[in-house]
Amino acid sequence: MKRIILILITLIVSIALAVAVIYAIVISRDDYYTDKFDQLIPQLMEQYKVPGVAVSLVQGEVVWSKGYGLADKKQGVPVAADTVFQVGSVSKAVTSWGVMKLVEKGQLDLDAPVEQYLTRWHLPPSSFDASGVTIRRLLSHNAGLSVPGYPGMPPDEQLPSLEESLSGKNGGAGKVQIIMEPGTQANYSGGGFTLLQLIIEEVTGETFSAYMQREVLNPLGMIHSSFEWREDLRPATAVGYNQSGSPYPNFLFTEQAAAGLYTTAADLARFVAAEMPGPEGEQAGRGVLAPETLALMIEPLFDTSPGVAQGLGQSIATVPDGSKAVFHWGTNRGWQGLIAANPKWAVGFVILTNSDNGSSLNSETMLNLLIPLFIGRILWILIPVLILALFICAFFLNKSLASHRQLMQRSQV
Repeated sequence: MKRIILILITLIVSIALAVAVIYAIVISRDDYYTDKFDQLIPQLMEQYKVPGVAVSLVQGEVVWSKGYGLADKKQGVPVAADTVFQVGSVSKAVTSWGVMKLVEKGQLDLDAPVEQYLTRWHLPPSSFDASGVTIRRLLSHNAGLSVPGYPGMPPDEQLPSLEESLSGKNGGAGKVQIIMEPGTQANYSGGGFTLLQLIIEEVTGETFSAYMQREVLNPLGMIHSSFEWREDLRPATAVGYNQSGSPYPNFLFTEQAAAGLYTTAADLARFVAAEMPGPEGEQAGRGVLAPETLALMIEPLFDTSPGVAQGLGQSIATVPDGSKAVFHWGTNRGWQGLIAANPKWAVGFVILTNSDNGSSLNSETMLNLLIPLFIGRILWILIPVLILALFICAFFLNKSLASHRQLMQRSQV
């Protein structure tokens, strides 16, 4: 009876090992995820009525980018890898690098009251402790500030100044003010990043967009990206559409740090790749930030939802193997975007859409990519365990068979 059980266990382990090896090899193919994109994206575009999508895949470096559908339905312009999109709050993730660059240089202190950097505008008086509003808390949406997001302004209207926006002249988003005790709870605030934009200008003495272009975008090779809608980017910019498929005007933002980045899927993938070591030994940060700074930025500070924590500039999910998935969603009127990366696994991706309907497409695409990635990582851990289990089963099975043969020989004697 024991021998039969051993045979069954050995057979089960052998089958499990074979299945694990085959599946792990399949999902490790260079074209596995690109094929999956090609199958999945058109289906989801039709399901959710999304006109255009651009995606990029990162494996330590940008390995693949592609466009699907239409950038402009009226003109019939297709989406390409270099089509320019608004990326909404993904701007915050990129902005956080600009802030941390100044922290590295000693021009900003993460835990100093921000008021010490302000001359052009000040936080309105309140019953809360303004000294608790710090750079760290602004980056992590824990500073107790108002204004979750911004609607943008029609392109034919005069944009308000940065100070005017902070004071409430911003299309209805409201003024930036302290509405809860800083440091006591999470409260997502685009207004906090508008304040960071002002602080960067105050400290550097130049415009936010010029600083970010020189210190972050250009060094990362993001040459088709800008926090301003530059003339050279306009012909390649897609049209954003509402849920019913009607076009929006290209809304513009004074609040560039919070919502104003224009970029392509391929360019944004360079940013994602810079969050991890490169295939040729390049350090995470790619010389813009030190690896130690990036490690600090993805340390979970507090939970924002089950399984998700907030870091400095992005959200973080710790996966069962202890590695961290770092991600940020972006939403402007007519645009939905998502970046995600696991630096330890050296994988990441970018999904950009030109529709208010794009969030469901982004969510389903992320799940369809992350689940195989996670299964693959678990399998590469399990395969050695299964091999060891197979050897143990074979050892005891062989021992059992040898013992059985000895008994048979004795019975014959």
